[in-house]
Amino acid sequence: MNWLRSILGLSPRGAASEAPLTHDAARAENRFYKRFRTGCRFQICWRDELGKSQSKSVKVLDMSGDGALIQSAVPLDPGCIIHLQTRDLGLMGSAYVRRCKPLLFSYQVGLEFTGNLSARI
Repeated sequence: MNWLRSILGLSPRGAASEAPLTHDAARAENRFYKRFRTGCRFQICWRDELGKSQSKSVKVLDMSGDGALIQSAVPLDPGCIIHLQTRDLGLMGSAYVRRCKPLLFSYQVGLEFTGNLSARI
């Protein structure tokens, strides 16, 4: 249940590592919260480049208290903000898109939560 406490923000956060990022350390795990695999889905909403509101259901590959890795049928621009909610966990919140990696028929999107996810009303 530590993973749920981390998502709800009930665990104290530690300071990020201040070590310089070298080529070998670029892939080092610097997350304070451990990632866990999940099969839940997020409903995400965002504004496209024309300012039109878009919405999609996406699969969550893994998540931690700070973010999530999702699989999406559409690309999301790094830096854009999305709003998300999940019925599976009863949570909602916002996140920044940090990266979007194209795959064969989908995209892996790295999200960083803007704050703690809250209980969905």
